Amino acid sequence: MSRSPDVLNLLAKARPARLNPPPNRAEDTAQAIAGIMANASAADRHAALDQPRTPRRPRAVLLKAVGVAAAAVTAVAVAVAVAGPGAAPRNAPNAAPGIVSPAPQRPMDASRLLLVAAERSNKTSPDSGRYLTIQTESGFAVPVEAADGTYTMFARSGSQYWLARSSADRSWVISQSLGAAPATPSDEAAWRRNGSPAVMRITKPKPFDLQIAPGKVHGNTVDAAHLFALGDRNVSQAELDALPADPVALRGALLSRFDGGGGDMPTDRDQWLFTVAASVVIDLPVSNKVRAAAYRMLATLPGVRGLGVVHDMHGRPGQAIAFAQESPTFGRFEVRLIIDPDTGQALGKEMRAVEPRGPRSRIEPGAISTYQLVLVSQNTDDNPPKVDVTD
Repeated sequence: MSRSPDVLNLLAKARPARLNPPPNRAEDTAQAIAGIMANASAADRHAALDQPRTPRRPRAVLLKAVGVAAAAVTAVAVAVAVAGPGAAPRNAPNAAPGIVSPAPQRPMDASRLLLVAAERSNKTSPDSGRYLTIQTESGFAVPVEAADGTYTMFARSGSQYWLARSSADRSWVISQSLGAAPATPSDEAAWRRNGSPAVMRITKPKPFDLQIAPGKVHGNTVDAAHLFALGDRNVSQAELDALPADPVALRGALLSRFDGGGGDMPTDRDQWLFTVAASVVIDLPVSNKVRAAAYRMLATLPGVRGLGVVHDMHGRPGQAIAFAQESPTFGRFEVRLIIDPDTGQALGKEMRAVEPRGPRSRIEPGAISTYQLVLVSQNTDDNPPKVDVTD
């Protein structure tokens, strides 16, 4: 494909209306809660807790970027034009300058939020189209050493996944480095005091140059059969389609891939299960029924707590659940899953440092270490944007 200068504009226009908060949001959600909770099965909330605890050993449950530019560090994408430092809320998603919610949301506890999200996901009408397109954005915190101290930037990247529904079309991954942005207003002030450098030399843990300017947009065709991972093994779309839509059965299917954890994954089975189920909700192209089952399964896990109303890194309002996660490599973190209760759509995921160590030991406790946003997830008959093909 030849490169088009309007790729990011095309992405912005691709944002579906269902991701925008509807009118009378709080009223509609509040009216639905009582009925949903009245019909919530006690088995959905508790039956899965007495499953056997037999450890084995896994890998990360992530949407893998296969055959894309090196700038796509993780599976992520952007559907808005790149803004300069200071143009969007960063590292303080509970404050959303420039974003006006139609009505305040009523905070829900974790179980209620997850059951509402499951109900809304299950009622979403399935779409049809030539492609399933998933567009996300992610970032990870990078401490920058300066003459007067250390400030933090987010290294941001984006990807689009265009997954063909038939063999008549090809699946594509399109990726771009979105450039760095200060993590907080105080980090932005420090960056400006040090001359607003366009390139920052990072020396730890490995040397590299962190750039403010976005990179070039690249794309490549991919084999969707090798694009996804669930646990420590690749999983095809057919296998994802075959996941059970019952929360207890889904728990068993996911735990069949648990092999003891380690590396960047928790060794605790419940923490591992939360990580994998969150990936089913936010990363993987599963059916609405399977996503609803994952929400219901999450509602049974001990240690999941509700945080109430929050805003994601783009200022979109939602409600969050949190779960502690400990990794032998990176230390202890709080994982936040941000959900739009009106649609059941997972808006994003954040990892906040609690007791970081190893490669993430320089992240301040309470600060965001990594984030991921889902900006578009929809079926379409449109063609993928035209971009340079990665060699």
